[in-house]
Amino acid sequence: MSKGFFLLSLLHPVLGQHLFLVYTAETIWGCDAMITVHKVPLDKSLPVVLHQCWGDSDDVEASLRLSWEGSFLHLRFLVREPQLRRMVTEHNGRVWEDSCVEAFLARQDSEEYINVECSASTSILLGKGQSRHDRQLFPVSVIENIPYTVEILENNTKQSRWKAELSLDLVQLGVLKEGETLEDVPLKGNFTCCGDKLAKPHYLCAQEIGTLKPDFHTPAYFTPIKCIP
Repeated sequence: MSKGFFLLSLLHPVLGQHLFLVYTAETIWGCDAMITVHKVPLDKSLPVVLHQCWGDSDDVEASLRLSWEGSFLHLRFLVREPQLRRMVTEHNGRVWEDSCVEAFLARQDSEEYINVECSASTSILLGKGQSRHDRQLFPVSVIENIPYTVEILENNTKQSRWKAELSLDLVQLGVLKEGETLEDVPLKGNFTCCGDKLAKPHYLCAQEIGTLKPDFHTPAYFTPIKCIP
């Protein structure tokens, strides 16, 4: 059994130090564990920790904050890793080989899902389909309308830290229908972090995936996502 940790930092009024409250959501790997998304500013949402899924990468940490409004899902990833790779310069390129964060999203009643893969270079790959073998890439014109920013917080010979923030209009991306909001439609999905061409590749995810080799395109392991006020 593993635990997903949610951290809340509070400033002690006397000591002047930050105290950390830890909330846990216990899950059995391979079973669904609900991710609840609140309609609050990202700064006020609790982080979801991404866990190492394959390999040995104890020197990598990643977390994700989520919020929503209308048909928009807002995401903020924070990554710490030994190496920062930002080589992909075009949308729908091989972004997973860079320092990369990803979202896999679908309606709970649908077999089709979208994958949004975001390089630290600010390039994005955006696709849809029912498996990794039938992906249909979105036009670059759609990708260019996605608000996406990357901030490099630290980058030296010891480690890098970077933040990626984006907002996904799930009506525009075909997950929601016109007029629907995220409160109306239960979702499923996963959130991941990777870097296939780093000196030491790593593979982290919010919901554990029970395959022998790295494969994020696994709808069978998507977890329910519920958006509430």
